[in-house]
This record gives sequence, C-alpha cells and structure tokens, in this order.
Amino acid sequence: MIKIKELVTLLQDNKIKNISVYNLSSQEEEKFVILSTSNKVTDSKKVADIIAEKYNYTGKIEGYFKGEWIVFDFPQVTLHIFLQKVREKYNLDKLYKPKKIVI
Repeated sequence: MIKIKELVTLLQDNKIKNISVYNLSSQEEEKFVILSTSNKVTDSKKVADIIAEKYNYTGKIEGYFKGEWIVFDFPQVTLHIFLQKVREKYNLDKLYKPKKIVI
C-alpha cells in the first residue's frame, strides 16, 4: 500500500505544488484521491517517472505523452498531476471538497 504522506512529500520535493488529498473511502474499501499542480510539463513528466519507478507502477500512465494532466491509478490512491490551467478548467477540487483531509 502506498503511504499518502510519503507520496505527498515526494511530490513536494519535485516542484509539485497545491497538493490536496481527499478521502473517498467507504466501509468496503480505502480510497484516496490526490490532486496536485505542476508549473511545467517537464516537471510533471519528471515526477511521473520517479513515481513509476519508486512504486513499480505497471499500469498505463494516462496523459503522460502531453503531460498536461497525468493520472496514476493505484489500488488505494488515484493521483492527478495537472498544469494549473487544466486543473482550473476541470475544477475537480470542487467535486471532492467535502472529502478533503489534512496530511
């Protein structure tokens, strides 16, 4: 299982900002969504490479080619790495707001 605090620290250490964690767990399963923002496509791709290697991610990294909105779907955690303009456009923070937690 991925440790949320460890993943958040990894993001922060690699120029990823505005990190929000949402707890979408139910009685049946534990599930978290992490929304984060990168200033540049190169920063997004760099941290995506680091995450894929560190966590031995074998799934498809959605959005990696363009790098504007990269998504990892781990069993208990879905991680989104947005460019600022894309994050503002889709505003997933509004959707998940009631489930926000402090890490």
